[in-house]
Parts: sequence; structure tokens; C-alpha cells
Amino acid sequence: MRRWLRNLHNEIHVTSIFVTHDQEEALEVADRIVVMDKGRIEQTGTPQQVYDHPQTPFVHEFIGESIMLPVVVQGSEVQFAGRPIGVDPQGIPDGAATLFARPFNVTILPASGEGNLKGLVKRIHGIGPARRVEIALGSEPAQTIIEIDASHAQQWRVGQLVGLRPEKYRLFPAGA
Repeated sequence: MRRWLRNLHNEIHVTSIFVTHDQEEALEVADRIVVMDKGRIEQTGTPQQVYDHPQTPFVHEFIGESIMLPVVVQGSEVQFAGRPIGVDPQGIPDGAATLFARPFNVTILPASGEGNLKGLVKRIHGIGPARRVEIALGSEPAQTIIEIDASHAQQWRVGQLVGLRPEKYRLFPAGA
């Protein structure tokens, strides 16, 4: 259906509006996307612009899989659980914030690196070249569980302490 609709648009050059809640379908079929929340426009742009550069927390969470981590910006540091995590605050004012990243934009490293997030591997699953690694950050009861994409070649094990480095991320002030 998607291919047929895309081909139809290419053949007859007609403008149409296609309303869907299926993000994958919207990203594949559309030339331009309008993301709405409760009747309000959150962001417009090409599928690539909206996916790669979400302008609001809602858009980041709604379009594609997102990791959301509660952090605090203090001066030039971003902290999780009271420890600096070695990422740029991106001009966000001091205070509570949320770090958003895609699971494939976070690198798992040995825990010995300074200034990285630290977490405990809870579960490893997946078949083939890619694996998903569940990692617990922080301590009970306020523990945050995230899931990261990892290469099959990386040999992590359940119970291992690891470091995490977001390679591409967005910070939004709390309540944004």
C-alpha cells in the first residue's frame, strides 16, 4: 500500500493529506510531515528533518524509539544521580532536564572511563548481528532501565558494570 501510494504521488503529482498514527508509514510515504499533539502543531518538516532534529520532547518520543533519562544541568555539567556524565548541556539553563537519545546513538564502553554514565547490564537479547542490551542506571528504587543497540561482536555479560556515552542526543528542560 505504501509503495503504491508513493508511486501514485510520483506519477500524478497531486497534493494530498494523509492522516496516520503510524510513524513508520508517515516517514516512508510523506514529503513533508506535520506532527500534532492535542490539536497543536509541534513540528513540521521533511521526514528526515523531523526524525533527526526533533524540536520538542513530544516529537522525539513520538517519532522513533527514544531513551529518556532524567538529568540535572548545573553550570557546564550534565549530571545523572549526582554525577557528571560528560555531555554538553547544549545551552539548557540550570535545573532539571531530560536527555533524549536513540538506542543506536549510545555507545557501550568499559566502565573504567571517567565522566560517562555507569550502569549494570541486566539482560542481553537479540539474534543475528545486532543485540539489545538492557542496562540499569542509578540505584533502587529510582533506577532507570534503558535499552541500547550493541554489536554482536561486543561481548557484554549480565551483571557487568559498563559505561555509556550518548553520541547524538538532545536535552530539553523539564516541563518543556
